[in-house]
Amino acid sequence: MWTNWAGNQSASTKLTRPATLTTLQSAVSESQNLRVVGAGHSFTPIVAGADRILDLSNLQIPTVGPIEGGQVWVNANARLRDLSPALAQHGFAFRNLGDINAQSLAGAVSTATHGTGQELPSIAAELTAAKLVGAAGDVLTISDIPLDMAQVTLGLLGVLTEACIKVVPKYNLRRQVRLAALQDSLDMMHQNWAENRNFEFFYIPFTGATVEIRHALSDAPETNAPRDLDMIAIKVLRLARNAGRLSPRLRAMLLKLLILAQSEEDYVGESWRVLCSDRHVRFKEMEYHLPPDAAGDVLAEVFRLLERDHKDIYFPVEVRQTAGDTACLSPFQGGPRISVAIHTDAHEDHRKYFNSMEPLFVEAGGRPHWGKMHSLTYSDLSRLYPDFDRFCAARERLDPTGKFLTPALSRLFQP
Repeated sequence: MWTNWAGNQSASTKLTRPATLTTLQSAVSESQNLRVVGAGHSFTPIVAGADRILDLSNLQIPTVGPIEGGQVWVNANARLRDLSPALAQHGFAFRNLGDINAQSLAGAVSTATHGTGQELPSIAAELTAAKLVGAAGDVLTISDIPLDMAQVTLGLLGVLTEACIKVVPKYNLRRQVRLAALQDSLDMMHQNWAENRNFEFFYIPFTGATVEIRHALSDAPETNAPRDLDMIAIKVLRLARNAGRLSPRLRAMLLKLLILAQSEEDYVGESWRVLCSDRHVRFKEMEYHLPPDAAGDVLAEVFRLLERDHKDIYFPVEVRQTAGDTACLSPFQGGPRISVAIHTDAHEDHRKYFNSMEPLFVEAGGRPHWGKMHSLTYSDLSRLYPDFDRFCAARERLDPTGKFLTPALSRLFQP
């Protein structure tokens, strides 16, 4: 049985691991309905319901090809954590990454996975060309699928096998972490994005405090990486939540001790090592991308409702910004967006929390992260994305029998 990383999605469907392009083409052409799985770091039900599942981790394609003009062809189904050191061996790097690099490049591109930085776009916006296996088993390129459609597809237009991406000379980053008051983070967030290459903050529920993270380009010597305390902090937050069921005062005391124990960081290292972290505590996530001018009011209401109605929540709320792009299905199409991510423990019920926050995001014109949980349907998405119907028309043309559709995807991409 296939299960995603969080354990909230599974499928007992036949799993095929083609090793060559020819066997992949045969698998696609002979299948009635199929989906491709990567690292399973999406939380949405877009795999379940397929008659066949493809795992392309064994596909024999070079991880990294020749690099020319700041662009390189790569195996789209290689993991980001493997592509980064492979690029570094050639003296290059991704311009930006998210805080998790366990995903396959294909999965990250197809869902518009992103990091943070006012001038830095999502990984999908770095894609300049692609090769896909279409519904008939034929190889498709940008001459068959316009680039603005191929960059973010959710796997609906074909199976992505190779991607040409923009890269930059490898670089080091200086990571600085500090505690701040919540109101200060809210008041200064736009200025912080303007003044820093990368900026984000996490609000720690029921503390009035945030953890702010900044990255800057650095020529300074590399330093030893600090100990990753995220897992310990999350476990302390859960312990405090559980203790608070017995005594709110005890929860407040434990949270105060956690804040006092939070140490500042100042660390220089290779870009991908600095940007990315391991996540050992499993969770479920909803993330919406908001117009920048609406984000402040939405965040204030999210924090108010969280502390009034959701005493069981202990995961921090993550706030980032990503530059705009032009991809049809990109949540960042048309301009920058501020992303707000909320989380619950993977083993706990998320519905009350997510259902209460989602209307705030939607009312403000927020667009959901394609790999994270939401309840929108075709009519909602058609309103939020100017080129949504154009993408859907292309999907019907390229896949007239719905080979790459599952029931969940049909609710999103069919009227």
